[in-house]
Amino acid sequence: MISLKSERIERIDPRTGIRVIQLTSYPTPSAHFTYDWPSITPDNERIVIFCQRYGRRDAPWDIFRVDADGLNFVQLTKHGDRAEQGGYYGRPAAILTLDGKTVYVVWDRTLAQVDVETGKIEEVCSLTPHMPEGTVSGGICLTWSGERAFICTRGNRSVNIRVDLGTGTSDEVDLGGVIFGAVRGENRMVVQRGTVVWGTVETQDGGRRIINAGDVLSIWTCDEDGGDAQLLCPQMFAHATPIAPGRRMQGCGLPPNRCIWIAEEGKDPDKLVQGPYFWHSAASFDGEWIVADTSWPDCGLQLVHVPTRHFRMLCHLGATRGHVEYGHPHPTISQDGRLVAFRSDRTGMSQMYVAHVTDEFRASVKAGVLDRPEDKWM
Repeated sequence: MISLKSERIERIDPRTGIRVIQLTSYPTPSAHFTYDWPSITPDNERIVIFCQRYGRRDAPWDIFRVDADGLNFVQLTKHGDRAEQGGYYGRPAAILTLDGKTVYVVWDRTLAQVDVETGKIEEVCSLTPHMPEGTVSGGICLTWSGERAFICTRGNRSVNIRVDLGTGTSDEVDLGGVIFGAVRGENRMVVQRGTVVWGTVETQDGGRRIINAGDVLSIWTCDEDGGDAQLLCPQMFAHATPIAPGRRMQGCGLPPNRCIWIAEEGKDPDKLVQGPYFWHSAASFDGEWIVADTSWPDCGLQLVHVPTRHFRMLCHLGATRGHVEYGHPHPTISQDGRLVAFRSDRTGMSQMYVAHVTDEFRASVKAGVLDRPEDKWM
């Protein structure tokens, strides 16, 4: 563990008055873990992130933690000499436990745990029996109880590996699809069925955009053994994550829909809010708040109050939002909805930011405050 000097840059969003802290400033890319599960400790004191070690495309990514005010910046790990072959854009598959004390991370074909306080690393188990050469990890998900981890693989062999985190024992489970997340409040998994085959189509202006040229996709829930499979909804999202309570998903609609959908098992999907093109979204663990970035055009980061169906711009991001993943904000929200962490390359380099959501701002969203005359509820 290495203590570093703070890199914070503080600003106040000129339109909303929200305090936004740039947590990283070193001229190499930084990013948080996947946005469906918070990288923020439950007391809202710390944020766990990745920073790339140096400026090379295959440079390794190390795990850091930083206080929510930008101080107490600590490097927890320094592992490997190149980016992971699996994971997400070279970052290893990693997830923070709900108590905020441990990071589970897949390095090569080993599942390890990292103590957030001390940086101590311990091996949980080898994944080699399930991952022959040419197989890489695609992601990691914890069950709601936190007792087990599911790791999906791709390459020469695509399987779902289940690991008992108490004993380190592992087995392979056929869930009938690719893991999408964990049902909130219940030890059930969300899986996507169908095959994704990336292709392109020509747009009206003569350009190209990326599409799935594979199967029609659908989203299901099942128990941890893959049994009791229940259809949740068709795959109608640009991006989506589970939301409490129960077997529900929230996510941004595919064009031409400019909305956030709520899909619940046994019910017709519901357009929660409409207006800007919501792009990536995440929900607080009580299901009361959703945060979403926007694109085409960029309307800033939007905070949505689910019960009232009101939303308001939280802050402007300045991210490029192009095909390059580093320009995607991918906002994630704390368990209680009071902190929002996101990424922006507004400086020319992907850096990590956190927005502090005040009680006054939350009250204004609930009350339906509109910032501009042209704003309206749909």
